[in-house]
Amino acid sequence: MITKQKVNTREVFGLDQPLNLFSKWLGRVLFYSSASYIVLLVLNVLLSSFFGFSLTVNYISDLGSINVIPFPYIHNLICIFGGAVSLPVNFFVRKKLRIVYKSSRFSLLFVELGVALGVIGNVGYMFLGVFSLDRAGPGDIYHGIITFISFGGYILSIFFFSLNIVLSHKCKLKHLGIFGLTIPITLLIVYCALTIPLMEWFLLSSILAFLLLLNYYVFKL
Repeated sequence: MITKQKVNTREVFGLDQPLNLFSKWLGRVLFYSSASYIVLLVLNVLLSSFFGFSLTVNYISDLGSINVIPFPYIHNLICIFGGAVSLPVNFFVRKKLRIVYKSSRFSLLFVELGVALGVIGNVGYMFLGVFSLDRAGPGDIYHGIITFISFGGYILSIFFFSLNIVLSHKCKLKHLGIFGLTIPITLLIVYCALTIPLMEWFLLSSILAFLLLLNYYVFKL
């Protein structure tokens, strides 16, 4: 007599157990490293405020200018660090979204686009630490191009990851997905229309908030 055994899909896919100890350790390192980037950025802004730096007057890039603050290399190193530690996180996000949810063919494509654009954003952010305002090139062209690549990569990556989240079945991150589809792009449009420093800081904050919440869900520390 053949008996049917109930298959625990969570056990089959290994959702209740980390794939291995190294993967779990690496995930924690990446999450805390990404979170520490935000802490370093905030501390740098607070320190720069003692030298006249202001969110309402200065753009993000001003943190990397010797004409604005006496220690621009700190911001440059923070950019390189932030981009480097966030880059491999894209592949953890892809693995989590592909395994947990029953994605359609199109939503799986959105994940791949999110990963590719996320990597572009991370690499661009690292290069912002190299081509800061002090090494911006003729007419700031190098810095301008890298800034466009970095912010564009992040915003589009968030958009496609959010599309996957919203279109996937029984997804617990619907609110985060809606946030990613609307807030960063809306802030980008407002920033382009007003071109004031504070809107750029709001835009960066929306990107960091989405990525930190998504990373927390992926690694579930």
